[in-house]
Amino acid sequence: MSAPVAPPEGPVGTIHDLGYKRYAGSRLAASTRWRVVMRNQITTSWKTWWRFKSSLALAVITTFIAGGVMFILNDKVVRDFAGAAASTMADAALPKSIEWYTRAGFLVSLTIGARIVSGDLRSGAFTFYFARSVRPRDYVLGKLGGMVVLMALISLAGPLVLAFARLGLSQDTGQLLATLHLVPKAIAIGLLGTLVFSTVPLAFSSLIANARYSMALWAAYYLVFGWMVSLLGRVSKSWIGVLDLATSLDAIALDLFDLRLFRGRAGHLDPTLALISVLVHVGVALAIVSFQVRRAHGSGVGGAS
Repeated sequence: MSAPVAPPEGPVGTIHDLGYKRYAGSRLAASTRWRVVMRNQITTSWKTWWRFKSSLALAVITTFIAGGVMFILNDKVVRDFAGAAASTMADAALPKSIEWYTRAGFLVSLTIGARIVSGDLRSGAFTFYFARSVRPRDYVLGKLGGMVVLMALISLAGPLVLAFARLGLSQDTGQLLATLHLVPKAIAIGLLGTLVFSTVPLAFSSLIANARYSMALWAAYYLVFGWMVSLLGRVSKSWIGVLDLATSLDAIALDLFDLRLFRGRAGHLDPTLALISVLVHVGVALAIVSFQVRRAHGSGVGGAS
């Protein structure tokens, strides 16, 4: 009779984790986290046609039409309401096109900007951001940076292309040097439009967690309230019209390009007050967004403690 077999020594059911592998890739500094948020904002906004691409198409069409007017009707003289000679079509096409870039910018701000923070609050995306050590300032910089890039393609790129097109119409070096100032002016008005439609709708988005309500609130402020104060300013010839962002941008553009003789809805406004109104809107919007995001982070939204 054979002797009994002794049981094996040590554990029998040892489990080996064969799927784990130490991360060997590059590690990014904490100061670059906002770039990840910005790239995500840009790629998400670019996916669907109606959110950004349709507005970009409107800006491209505006650029082609204004550029065509420059080349075809460059010597045609336009006059103000009093009948005095004001400018040629080549010089007036760029500042008058700002109104259309403003409309395209508003569409982007409505479909994207007014939904950013409220959409993240409603969908629980803050859990994703803050659980990965994304600081509130990283979130704000990332979302704001994404909006600035998107808006620059509309509000800045178009006027800058038209400015270079106007330079191309110069007949000699002297005329080229005389019109060279159009480039920094186009950059200035383009940056103002970019800042307005990147920051102000973002502030409205941070005030309400429901994306539809934040869109409606921004639309009511820009369209309804803006129309009311613009009309009141024209009737009373007072400064109150600068509270309308579109009117303020028009007033600044007409003053920058020396077309104050055009007495449109912005003809009566002081461009300095219009600039102050725009900068105040941008500053207040940044303060609201920063406060609301920090408040959400500190109150535990998104898994923060």
